[in-house]
Amino acid sequence: MLSTTQVRQLRSADMGVGAHTVSHPILANLQLNRARREIADSRDTLEAILGERVGLFAYPNGKPGIDYLPEHVEMVESLGFDGALSTAWGANRYSSSVYELRRFTPWDRTRLRYSTRLLSNYISKQ
Repeated sequence: MLSTTQVRQLRSADMGVGAHTVSHPILANLQLNRARREIADSRDTLEAILGERVGLFAYPNGKPGIDYLPEHVEMVESLGFDGALSTAWGANRYSSSVYELRRFTPWDRTRLRYSTRLLSNYISKQ
């Protein structure tokens, strides 16, 4: 989706760049060796473009147990990533796996709605 120049421009603007996959497949639908290649090749390509280590990964589509499986989590860890993002909704705790970090959308228009969303995420993890 981005050219090599655009990826470099993002990074030079102090944006973090993480790996995803090469062709955006649903990992759960792939044979394990192909999934591993998609993940590793994405990281390796970005590292070659940026000239630096890429430590984060985002699962395509990202629904645990649907789009990716426990084998893929182990794969990401064994490939040496520092962490990975799912699209599971919610907040993370200190005990959360760094290889299946949750997210939520903090794009509320008022401080009250944003604060309510933060509180809701906090409560849902208790």
